[in-house]
Amino acid sequence: MTKSRVQLISIIILVLLVGSLLLSVKVSPDMPPFFALKRGQEKVFLKLKSSSSDRVDYMSSLLETRLQELQSQVNNKSYGYILPSASRYSTLAGQITDLVAANNMVDKIDALKSQFERHKKVLDDVYIAYPKNTDNVEYKYIQDDFNYLDLYLDKLSKVK
Repeated sequence: MTKSRVQLISIIILVLLVGSLLLSVKVSPDMPPFFALKRGQEKVFLKLKSSSSDRVDYMSSLLETRLQELQSQVNNKSYGYILPSASRYSTLAGQITDLVAANNMVDKIDALKSQFERHKKVLDDVYIAYPKNTDNVEYKYIQDDFNYLDLYLDKLSKVK
């Protein structure tokens, strides 16, 4: 293979990687292949965080994204994606809580509690907006997320 051909292939790969990074920002759960790429990128970025504090900050920003995804699934009536979106949300909230508790990060507790309280209000609004007069009962998973946040708030209150 010639040097120019290797360079061309390298440039194409680099352009594809940069393009996928830029596109993944706007990807939603109802775009499965691209969403899987986005989630993979998030996991790589999380692994690159060197301190627990940096991981909590990054995970907290991801939690905002997970909440927006859940809201958009309800707004777009993509009810088939509510369960996985709600599950991703509550799992991440639990992981952040566990990380803060395990590392006794008292300096992160107030901000995390505030975030959870704000999210409870949004989840309550999403739950109210979800149509209940259908065969679709995924609204229960939104209520579960709300209830999990109460459990996580309680756990954070016990961290000394």
